[in-house]
Amino acid sequence: ADFHADLDQKLAIVPGAAFDSYENQHKDECLPGTRTDILNQIKEWAASPYREAIFWLYGIAGTGKSTISRTIAKSFSETRSLGASFFFERGEGDRGNARKLFPTIARQLAIIHPLLMPILHEAVNDNPGIAAKGLREQFDKLLFQPFKKLPLSDTSLQSVVIVIDALDECEGDGDIQLILQLLPQLQRVTTMRLQVLLTSRPDLSRFVFSKMKLDHYKDFILHNIPLEVIEHDITLFFCHRLPEIRVLHNLPTDWPGKRDLQRLITLSIPSFIFAATICRIFEELDWDPADSLSSIFTQQDDRTRLTGTYLPVLDRLLNRQNKNQKEQLVMQFRQIIGAIVVLETSLSIGALSRLLGISQRLIHLRLNPLQSVLRVPDNDITPIRLFHLSFREFLLDPVTRTKTPLGISEIETHNMLTKKCLQICQKLEENICQLPNYGSQNVEIDRQTINEYFPPELQYGCRYWAHHLVQCTELTNIAYEAYSFLQTHLLLWIEAMSLLGHALEISGIIDLLQTAIGGNAPPLILQFFHDAKRFVLKSQHIFDQAPLQVYRAGLVFLPQASIIRTIFADKHSHWISQCPLVNETWSAELQALEGHSDSVLSVAFSPDGYLLASGSKDQTVYLWDPATGTIIQILDGHSGPVNSLSFSSDSHRLATGSDDKTLRVWDLATGEELYVLEGHSNSVLSVSFSPDDRLLASGSKDQTVNLWDPATGTIIQILDGHSGPVNSLSFSSDSRRLATGSDDKTLRVWDLATGEELYVLEGHSNSVLSVSFSPDDRLLASGSEDQTVRLWDTARGSLKQTLDIYSSSFNSVVFSPDGEVLATGSANWVVRLWDLATSTLQKTIDGHMSLGFTLSAASESVAFSPDSQLLASCSADETVRLWDPMVSEITETLNEDDLEPPVDVMAFSPDGLFLASGSFESPVVCLWNTTTGALTHTLEGHSQPVTSVTFSPDSRILASSSADGTSRLWVLPIGTLKQTLRPQYGSVHSVAFSCDGRLLASCTDDGKVCIWDLTRGTIYQTIDCHSESAYSAIFSSDSSLLVVGTDDGILRVFDVATVELYHEVDGHSDWVNSLAFSPDNRLLASWSMDETVCLWAFDKGGLSEIWTYEITDDAYGFFQDGLYLQIGLSPLDVEMSFTNSVFPNISIEDGQWINLDGKRILWLPVDFRPKRFKVNGNKLALGHASGKVSFLQFCI
Repeated sequence: ADFHADLDQKLAIVPGAAFDSYENQHKDECLPGTRTDILNQIKEWAASPYREAIFWLYGIAGTGKSTISRTIAKSFSETRSLGASFFFERGEGDRGNARKLFPTIARQLAIIHPLLMPILHEAVNDNPGIAAKGLREQFDKLLFQPFKKLPLSDTSLQSVVIVIDALDECEGDGDIQLILQLLPQLQRVTTMRLQVLLTSRPDLSRFVFSKMKLDHYKDFILHNIPLEVIEHDITLFFCHRLPEIRVLHNLPTDWPGKRDLQRLITLSIPSFIFAATICRIFEELDWDPADSLSSIFTQQDDRTRLTGTYLPVLDRLLNRQNKNQKEQLVMQFRQIIGAIVVLETSLSIGALSRLLGISQRLIHLRLNPLQSVLRVPDNDITPIRLFHLSFREFLLDPVTRTKTPLGISEIETHNMLTKKCLQICQKLEENICQLPNYGSQNVEIDRQTINEYFPPELQYGCRYWAHHLVQCTELTNIAYEAYSFLQTHLLLWIEAMSLLGHALEISGIIDLLQTAIGGNAPPLILQFFHDAKRFVLKSQHIFDQAPLQVYRAGLVFLPQASIIRTIFADKHSHWISQCPLVNETWSAELQALEGHSDSVLSVAFSPDGYLLASGSKDQTVYLWDPATGTIIQILDGHSGPVNSLSFSSDSHRLATGSDDKTLRVWDLATGEELYVLEGHSNSVLSVSFSPDDRLLASGSKDQTVNLWDPATGTIIQILDGHSGPVNSLSFSSDSRRLATGSDDKTLRVWDLATGEELYVLEGHSNSVLSVSFSPDDRLLASGSEDQTVRLWDTARGSLKQTLDIYSSSFNSVVFSPDGEVLATGSANWVVRLWDLATSTLQKTIDGHMSLGFTLSAASESVAFSPDSQLLASCSADETVRLWDPMVSEITETLNEDDLEPPVDVMAFSPDGLFLASGSFESPVVCLWNTTTGALTHTLEGHSQPVTSVTFSPDSRILASSSADGTSRLWVLPIGTLKQTLRPQYGSVHSVAFSCDGRLLASCTDDGKVCIWDLTRGTIYQTIDCHSESAYSAIFSSDSSLLVVGTDDGILRVFDVATVELYHEVDGHSDWVNSLAFSPDNRLLASWSMDETVCLWAFDKGGLSEIWTYEITDDAYGFFQDGLYLQIGLSPLDVEMSFTNSVFPNISIEDGQWINLDGKRILWLPVDFRPKRFKVNGNKLALGHASGKVSFLQFCI
């Protein structure tokens, strides 16, 4: 298999990061005889099998860290002990951040070690989009786990070194800290000895090194090398470079003389950058080295060494110019060199020319005299780079502007680059890459296509315009500039960012703009940015997967009053003529987080607010970034549902409790288990760290509470007192008391110093499902299956107040950290917020109704973020939801009886004006206006749930069947009951009209089919199918034959007039649920509970099988011309000779995508995914678990 090509497509890496990349080919290495001590120490460290995982080499700027890194990387490469290298460099795009650090390292390791290649390839395929995931997830899936799977061999003793240079130049302190937490875990790999050489400036010590175990790293302080050693090495450097300079300029063989040479050496100590820069100045052909030497010595009096080196370079640029030329030079210098030093990532001369609108010739003219401080390429495609960041610092230093007119104003340069970036972004257009359809996935688009439509300057402008804008001074200007651009280009910009792989950065950029603006803008602009933020948060993950969905799903499901929906309304008209009904305004829901494959049972925020954890019935724990909604890591270890979880107070550990009877304590830096705690004899239902982290408590179905020492994983004490499972527990803020709630209907408060019960709180009439201390410990809240929440006075041990809604069990209660609000989660998917000052219901938030689980399965947990600004909830719908608790969303109090049951059956009227829906959980039939999407009538009459609905051919009568043994006929359009047909044969599974509308067949659960004469309202015929139950029936086009599907999987064809069995065929192994004829009556399709669809040729009443197709959904039907049979969630093209339909082939794929003619056109958010769907021409009806029906009509 071509693993290399596939990984090139799926695993994004950073070009130019490796030590031997094209970008690094001209950078210096250590001269022979220099740096010998440190190089030898590194080699000895790497050769020893029992040394530390990390060698940290650090030193102040200019001491040669990167030169040593390149030298050692080359040396290890030659001995085949180099695993990978990554050279960070600020201002070099993704070399300046950690987004692709681990993918780049993993890719290099797999190239060097072929056995790793198929393992890495499997990991990438098993984790789509891993390159965009969090660092923890990347480290685990791309490095740690693949190496654990590597087969043991002689290489297990081999040292493999990863070189990471200039980690301090990585943006984001949080990322640096996390990298330093993760890297020591490579020591735990046994299949190969992995070590890391890490270089940085000294200030990296403020992160993790001060806390890291001494056996994890070895350090070396580069600027503390004895001065005589540094002097020796710098002397060798000058002795190596000066002869070349003498030859270049035809200088005397003793130039510059012993005295001046010694002075240069002294000035250079300890900075090799100083020495290297001086030599590059001497090498310039346009300048006399003797003059340069004199200028350098002259400028040293009152300035730092590097300033005294750089200033002469600028001075001599000006010396040759007259007044007018100087003014022009200064202006051009500030534009060109100012841009180079302020750019977020380096650009080539060609790209810089196009961005700034300055000719390449002029840029070359201004750069050529600066080749001692800038790496100026000899082509127009290689980026221009600084030799050292100190040149940037020098130019931007306000003091420099007092010494030379060539000093750069950072603010003015950001202003200029903002304008240039926004100008270049005017080139954006819809579907800029000319993708074949609006559901095209990012993974399907090759990099060559992206680069063809996005030249480097356009990529730069899209990604960084806002970074420059927020560093301008005028807040009002920032607001108007951003608003002016985004009100016309928001969708285009989001598309571009998504295509470029930066979709998950968009919400952060909008945050950046909002923070910079504050309240300093008109209300309309402030509202626009609020709207934009909600828009991006809601759909950023689909934008990341399918960029063009910004014009489809992004807009279609926006609230009606959304500013963005209004501004970009014209984007709808050409492809969709009817959109589904949506909320009028933004709800409290910010994001729906998807990933779990079963019910989510528990959620918790880390105390530092950076993580959100969720435990699921799928036996996994997910760690999310609550700011972006992205998955950071998946913790996999439990063998049963994860019922509860709790963070330690320092956010470094997570405890989880499961049905597998264990607790597990996880190291969140690595995702590894620290302990598996065994001691309970039944499911662990609740876990909690004490606020001081000295205790870990667990409540179990075995009716006990165990207190553990989290440092050792041993049991300290067992609290025994409950007579039922312990569902919940909560520590007081001082860690001295523990409250527990149980199925025995009581709460108990324990003194942890003695292990004794302080008091037993009685009052609930059913199981206590959740307990929580208030932040000030004055209140204890309890939620119960008796449908009440009770607030207890902890000082007196007495009931203070009862909050009763009597709608559903209260499965979760939690106080906001500020103590002002109590949040409750219920089994009916409802989250309620209570104002504790008044003890009144403040807000009701409805959610988690997308998949149609029964109320008893809809267990819901809620958690506040530490700043009380976010509320998380989870449920059986497999999602975690993030809410804004500040949104003014007060909805009517819901009771269980008020919740609409899920849609299970649907039918369009033949004229397309109506749709009828019913539920297997309700006796009510709903009638919908398909034009407006409104529910027009609820038809009540059945006493048991509805089993099917169907319309007469003239659309004037609606027939419904029910488990109550009746079929009912309703007159349209007002929905009055016309007739009740009671066959006396038990429950009616389904009904079917004859094509002339005169007969109605009803299938019953005793194996009979009653055929009703609708003109008389009497039974015309009764057919005995000789089976236990008849499930489905359909008339032939002339109404003379009836095909019946039964519980035994047999299809039987009966003569309607004589009820004689005409033909039968055994096609399925389970009951036949539904039947459909093609429009010409020549084909019959049957769908069975054995999860197969059979296609039959229907000729003169006989059936002969054409094919059988395995399927797991009941949505199928022929289109108008019979060309397509829609099966389940994808269309199947049947080879037929019929003409094409004027309507598109509409289908649903994976429950998430609407397809037109086999192409993805619209992604469906969680709450719009259907439980059932029906197609009528170019109109699609989606029946939801909430009981609602959404309608979409597509333009032909």
